[in-house]
Amino acid sequence: MQETTHEIIRSKPKLPVYFDIYRSCNYIVPSHWHNHVEILLVLEGSMHLICREESYMLHKGDLFLVNSGDIHYTRSVGDCLALLLQVPFEFLNLLLPGFGAVRFQEYFSGNAHQTDSHFTAMVRHLLCMKDLYENEKDGYQFLFGSHLHEFLYLLYTAYRLPDVPAATEQDLKTLNRLKHIITYVEEHYAEPLSLSGISRYFALNPEYFCRYFKKNMGFTFLEYVNMVRLAHIYSDLLETADSITEIQQRHGFTNYKVFNRMFKEVYGCTPSKLRSRLITDGTVPGL
Repeated sequence: MQETTHEIIRSKPKLPVYFDIYRSCNYIVPSHWHNHVEILLVLEGSMHLICREESYMLHKGDLFLVNSGDIHYTRSVGDCLALLLQVPFEFLNLLLPGFGAVRFQEYFSGNAHQTDSHFTAMVRHLLCMKDLYENEKDGYQFLFGSHLHEFLYLLYTAYRLPDVPAATEQDLKTLNRLKHIITYVEEHYAEPLSLSGISRYFALNPEYFCRYFKKNMGFTFLEYVNMVRLAHIYSDLLETADSITEIQQRHGFTNYKVFNRMFKEVYGCTPSKLRSRLITDGTVPGL
């Protein structure tokens, strides 16, 4: 059976990669995975990131790389400006056959690496790509591609990890099961989802499923489902003119009081106030 990914990533027009600069405020991207290699560079503010059960707090100047296939979660802490580069697996594998066996260092502290010439050169290339992308002068794609290839060369030659032992059969089984659960939730989050129902669907004991999910994801199953719902609601608040009631019901919340309380706990304000601020500030959701 062909396995689908939780996050479908499409390249930007005229570019072979997905590249963007986004400003967000307390925006959550629930745990997800994709085959792309993802690079995040924090330009302003802070971001909380969880990757493969490890938790990181990223600040201005920090860079994080998500290796292909790794489950990860991000949340901007207050106002945050970040650079996002996602390089398709197919693009990398075409340049370097057998890329599936390659893994890179993940976390780069800007302060700790400020004298590291390879790191500072990588950041310089990312910022050059940012300038080219924002100015979008005729033919910028050629220079963008040049900086992209130099960035990847530095990454590959300086920060590729030594060959690591192959994952055990049990590790692969756990990862594949989690990916199936994530995909199922993304496809059905707007429907009523219960712990008993999801456990039955995956032929697991409810108590075991509860412990298994919390251990491997860092959240309870219902916390995760509600994060997925809220993330979709956040995007619709900015990207549509639909009423808040219509948006919340579309994405699986039927009790307005519960929805309002949870939304305020996550984003620090009501949906109407967030929508007003997003429109005023020109803030956009992250990816």
